[in-house]
Amino acid sequence: MVLLTSTRNILNEKLHKISQGILSPRDVLFELQEEQLTDLLAPNFIKEDGHSSIANGESILPGDVSGQLVLDRKLGETLLKEAQKRNTTIDLIYSLEGGDLEDFYVLTSSKGFFTNQKARTTFCPVQASCEGIPTLVNVNCKYQFNMETRQITYTFNDGSKFEIEQPSRRIIFKKDIINEGECLSLNANKGLILKGNLSSTPSTIIKVYHILSQAFIEALDNYGPDNAEQNIIYSSIYQKNKKFLIETIQSPEFLGFKKLLEEAYNISNLKVLSTAHTTRTMTLTKIYGSDISVVDGEVCLQSNSNRYGLGLLRDERMWNQTSDIDLMRIIFLGEEIVGESYLEYKDKYLQRFTEMVYDVFKVGTGEIAVVRLLCMPYNMIFTKDFDTKSFSEKYNLNEKAVSDRVKILANESETYHGCRGVRVTVQRQDICQIWSEGVIRAAHKAYNEFVNVHLQILLSMVTFPEEVSMFVETFEKLVKSYGIQDLVRGVSIMIETSGAFHVLEDILDVKGEDLELNGALFGGNDFTAACLNMNRADSAKSIIPEYVKLNIMPSSPFQIINEQIVGKAIVQGLRRTKLLKLSNRREYLIGLGGEIAGSWHSVKWLSKNAAPHGLNYVSTPPDRILFSLFASAQSVLQSLYSDISQIKTFTLLIMA
Repeated sequence: MVLLTSTRNILNEKLHKISQGILSPRDVLFELQEEQLTDLLAPNFIKEDGHSSIANGESILPGDVSGQLVLDRKLGETLLKEAQKRNTTIDLIYSLEGGDLEDFYVLTSSKGFFTNQKARTTFCPVQASCEGIPTLVNVNCKYQFNMETRQITYTFNDGSKFEIEQPSRRIIFKKDIINEGECLSLNANKGLILKGNLSSTPSTIIKVYHILSQAFIEALDNYGPDNAEQNIIYSSIYQKNKKFLIETIQSPEFLGFKKLLEEAYNISNLKVLSTAHTTRTMTLTKIYGSDISVVDGEVCLQSNSNRYGLGLLRDERMWNQTSDIDLMRIIFLGEEIVGESYLEYKDKYLQRFTEMVYDVFKVGTGEIAVVRLLCMPYNMIFTKDFDTKSFSEKYNLNEKAVSDRVKILANESETYHGCRGVRVTVQRQDICQIWSEGVIRAAHKAYNEFVNVHLQILLSMVTFPEEVSMFVETFEKLVKSYGIQDLVRGVSIMIETSGAFHVLEDILDVKGEDLELNGALFGGNDFTAACLNMNRADSAKSIIPEYVKLNIMPSSPFQIINEQIVGKAIVQGLRRTKLLKLSNRREYLIGLGGEIAGSWHSVKWLSKNAAPHGLNYVSTPPDRILFSLFASAQSVLQSLYSDISQIKTFTLLIMA
């Protein structure tokens, strides 16, 4: 039997002492442990007897949550729409083996997600954890489906019931069977799954940030981007939670945490930027980088653009509604297949894309806005089971023409090394043009509403300098036509292919008439796959577990940076870029993204070994920003202590 305890660890006591001036924030940062921070910032189950774990898995994002099990996307969509119709919500735990683009809506609307897939970098685990959903992979379970129907009852959070008939779906664990619709609890802090519905207590610190984020978004809608921050106190969200906010912000725990956070920002030699693609995630990023206090009986929020930024906007993550995904599909099918109505759909795509990017920009993107070129693989847009017949009928298209085109597009066997990023725009200038124009329009609209956007375009899947030159030529013409040259810092490339690494200097030396190649982002997952020649999904099932057992690798390289090969290659790339900088006099903005950018151990290693050679930032989802920031600050302090100790030892030896 597993007894769940909500313990307030020693970190709370230290925060109280920091607020009283008894303890130095640096002393706490120096010995801070990731587990202590998790206990402080993630929801924790309240102690309850009689609840034992029925399975375990590998935690990607912590947080203790409960909900009713859903094993089917369409069922999840039905429940969420019904909840919306009833003006209420529903707590769901979503689980499935695979997953694709169309699962995004249910994923990001659920309380938790788990899968028996071993790879943490496959679509659903990555999407769920990026959206702040507690996530487990490699759960020891099997899925069992049959067509025999059964009646399932779901309960909404207002207490109302909803009955629906569904095929029989269930999950078989080692000792238990859980049917769809039954309650499950994810103890994602410890990697456990438990039967039943457990109560959890949220982190009061994180609750403050989330409430202020919601209040800011309400003020953004009511008062506009230029006036949202100063009018946050007039939002209904703020008024409803005012007492809690003021009491918590003035508490010793929060005051101590605030001082700890300020010290981390001051010490860290890496900027920790956000991987965000929605108004919500960008707002949460902004609030983390803001100064929060109580002045004259009201909460005062002062954002600090030097403390936050948009390190990676992956626009393919925005396309999560069926109507939007279909628009994308029509654009990829092209005018030859779609016919006369293509131009109409193209205008709709441009309008919708501009709106989605603007929804992120309008929050304010701080130091930088790194926006990545469309990077969704063809076989994720058109999956193997894509229903061409229904799609053709829905949009009045020639079914054979659509089917033939889809067979070509969806026939790639290697998802991540296929036709995406610049490989698409090189072949499809119309897509390059429309994507570029959408980003430019969004930046221009934000600028007209007094929101500063420092735009850095990021090109993915780059292998040849010619790919970059072709994009720069197209993009530069559009920038000039809109007159937003001052808003564009430059263009970056993803370093994720072996080709890009080998000809790095040639690519980073590319220049248009005015626009320069002046940045790069190491792709944590894809660069690791390229360096080790391992498929990021398949290797988790076969190669990695055995290599860890044999001590060839200390851990999964997709979880914690592989220092021996991947880390060494990153440092080499940084050194080569430094040498190039001497000849072309460019200031390069260089970062690292992917799951390892949110790994405590990885960020400490990068801070110590890569930052001194020119790594400027890491980009991670908002829920991992604080972890990466504290890890970076700790690395600086521990390196400083090590250097001082070595000097003292050397001095003593000389004196002896």
